[in-house]
Amino acid sequence: MQKGFLTILFLLFLKIYGWGQEKLEFSSAAYHSFTKTRTLDFLNDPDIRTEFLNNLDTVVQQLFQKRLNYSNGFKFKTENPDGININPESANFRKKDLNPNDKTTYYLAFEISEHPITTEMALKDVDTSFINLLAKKKNICVYQFSARIIRSDESIVLDKQLFVLLARPDNSFFLGFEHPYYNVGSMGLSKIIKTCLPILMDSNIETELIQITALPAYVPDNFIQPTILNKARTYTTIKKNFVQYNSRNEIQSIRFQEPGYNPIILKGKNSTPLPVDIQTAIKYYKRDYIFLWEESRDVFADKNYKIATIATVVNDAYDQARPHWFNLKTGLPLQFLPGNYHYLIQNNDTIARFNIQLQVSDPSKKVFYNQIINTKDYSTITVSNTFQAISHVYHFVLNGTLQNKSFKIFISGINGTPSIKEIYFNGSLVCIAQGTLYPEILSIIDPELSSDTLNQLLLLSFSSLF
Repeated sequence: MQKGFLTILFLLFLKIYGWGQEKLEFSSAAYHSFTKTRTLDFLNDPDIRTEFLNNLDTVVQQLFQKRLNYSNGFKFKTENPDGININPESANFRKKDLNPNDKTTYYLAFEISEHPITTEMALKDVDTSFINLLAKKKNICVYQFSARIIRSDESIVLDKQLFVLLARPDNSFFLGFEHPYYNVGSMGLSKIIKTCLPILMDSNIETELIQITALPAYVPDNFIQPTILNKARTYTTIKKNFVQYNSRNEIQSIRFQEPGYNPIILKGKNSTPLPVDIQTAIKYYKRDYIFLWEESRDVFADKNYKIATIATVVNDAYDQARPHWFNLKTGLPLQFLPGNYHYLIQNNDTIARFNIQLQVSDPSKKVFYNQIINTKDYSTITVSNTFQAISHVYHFVLNGTLQNKSFKIFISGINGTPSIKEIYFNGSLVCIAQGTLYPEILSIIDPELSSDTLNQLLLLSFSSLF
């Protein structure tokens, strides 16, 4: 009996304490995107919104010793793209709530907006060396957080903003296709906000600019993710143009070099020495071709390689042969000579002949852009009610023979952008690799493949010519 009485008394105390605790009214919350992305739409998700409110309540109680108060139907608004206005009424502070005699209740207006990386940030005083340090990362966009707290007499308690540079890790940690309209997943956005709230809401912290590194939002598909689901990952170490990784308990090291090119001359005493079949092919297509090459090396195997290709520069924007992308290393829109007229040379021996196709569509391979993968457990969340299964298009497909055995490399993305390579050898998928300039993460499907052959295939896959 006494125990029950004490329980009731304790609960009554908590209720009275809750009534008497000073409040911070959450009067206005808005988000807006100045980019094509829809990342901030995650704030419409009830679970993400609840997590945000819980994090904000924790910060408010720690900094202001007040309980965050908001309506049951709390939602973010999106019709305020120009930031929080200094006029309390236009910032959705309700005049009827502002009692000049009440000095205990605070009112909060909050906004988060997403801007392109080129946006100008209104910063008071940031060291140039600090800016240069931040610029070394792969920065994607800028988030601007704004918070304004006033008392009922309209005196200002807090008026602050925080700019956040969203950056990518130096190397890939997840193998997959990025979503074009979400810069981070829902969990990533929650972590960003949780990190920023204590900085934004504390008037004693003068920081105006920080950088946060986060993984992209990835989408599911029916050909990459199912293949690598239970496969081990191998992460490389990149130093300048050297790439190292562990294979078969041995360290592998391959080196990439800059490409070069020369025009092909078919007539005169300075004509380029070419096999007859290549001369015939060039004459058949009636275009001016150039000879491109890229040297590389398998360091520990002490083997030098040279990729040799023949291509034409399609400058005419109305030419149907003009590719939809430029080679980032040469700055040229290249169309490769059709046929097996492209080579991988080891020392002085030609060990591979192949052809190069551009913009190859495969209707059987689908990427699902209405979903995003949770990178921890590979579960998915739906971001659109419209089913969006898009047939995959490869930027390049290399097809030929290597060491008298067939090989095929499907390249999604061009060198200099996040790119996935599906590598087939002797009729079987042997490796899926990803990287921007060089291989950063590998899923080795065939552990029996020799290191020499895998390195040759990686040198082809990550050539800056493709």
